[in-house]
Amino acid sequence: MQTVNKGIEPQLFEEIISKSFNAPYHKLLNFELMELGRGTAVVEMAAKKDVENALGIVHGGATASLCDTAMGIAVRSLGAIPTTVEMKVNYISPGPMGERLRATGKVIKAGGSILVAEGEIYCNKRLIAKSIGTYFDLRKQK
Repeated sequence: MQTVNKGIEPQLFEEIISKSFNAPYHKLLNFELMELGRGTAVVEMAAKKDVENALGIVHGGATASLCDTAMGIAVRSLGAIPTTVEMKVNYISPGPMGERLRATGKVIKAGGSILVAEGEIYCNKRLIAKSIGTYFDLRKQK
């Protein structure tokens, strides 16, 4: 599926897809960037055997990674070069295997060097997790 551009400058959009989003870790977890807007991102993951835990559900680490990626890409859409400073995840429901998980990331505060974003993961209409993350813009590093 092709990523939908919801208002990002074309050069930044292409850079995010080719460099920021095509990282080996994203490929390992089968992440797909579905939508990208200014301060927002939608990332999906097919819950395959690779991310199953001993209970037969999606491992919490994969869920956290999906939240972090959606929030980080939302931050990146503002032109920042983000690195995660802190992140909190509330696991609401187990992530079922064999389904697609859809994460949305949204920047809620863009400061000078620190940005804050929130994320949610859904499977169909059921909320799986909510998160909040703080990101440092590496462009501001001295």
